[in-house]
Amino acid sequence: MKKKPKAASRMLPTSEQLFERLRGRTKANADDLDREIEKQCVREATIMMCDSSGFTRRSHEYGILHFLAVMTSVYDMVTPLVAKHGGTVIACGADNLLAIFDSPANGVDSAIAMQRLLAKFNKGKTDRDQFQLCMGFHHGKLLRLKDGIFGDKVNIAAKIGEDLASAEEILVTKEVANRLPARVKRVYARAVDLGGKTFELHRVKY
Repeated sequence: MKKKPKAASRMLPTSEQLFERLRGRTKANADDLDREIEKQCVREATIMMCDSSGFTRRSHEYGILHFLAVMTSVYDMVTPLVAKHGGTVIACGADNLLAIFDSPANGVDSAIAMQRLLAKFNKGKTDRDQFQLCMGFHHGKLLRLKDGIFGDKVNIAAKIGEDLASAEEILVTKEVANRLPARVKRVYARAVDLGGKTFELHRVKY
């Protein structure tokens, strides 16, 4: 029986392998090397960045270990929802969670499910034991590796999730909002300047 060819995702380089290739990048081979890497690694995806709300205040008031214990319980609870909606968790470090999806609808469906589950988790708990997430989304081409993702689209999603979204809020760029089905309710929130470019943000209603 012939072996099936490996899936494209399995043939992606690691970050270490990519940077080793880039060490050999010269003026003479740059164009060819860039085309080769882009053909192998560039993907179109929806990026989700989740960030905790109140990290500094809660860790100061209740202690970093208690905050991290609550956070760990929450992430253990919500991260399976990423896979359930066809996504992949890229990183879960500090109080952030970075994931990608093949479509905005899958990503936002996952975010809504996570927020609804958190609302049930928080109900009846004191501030000490509650946990809220701020969520930011963007969509576009990125550099996909086995162990990470890179690109301006990733940076924009991170900026929205970490700095612009409020507790329990799901903010998406226009690029995401325009690709969502009508069943996903959203409203215009505001326009922001990120990296010298204006982005239109929309708030998902759930």
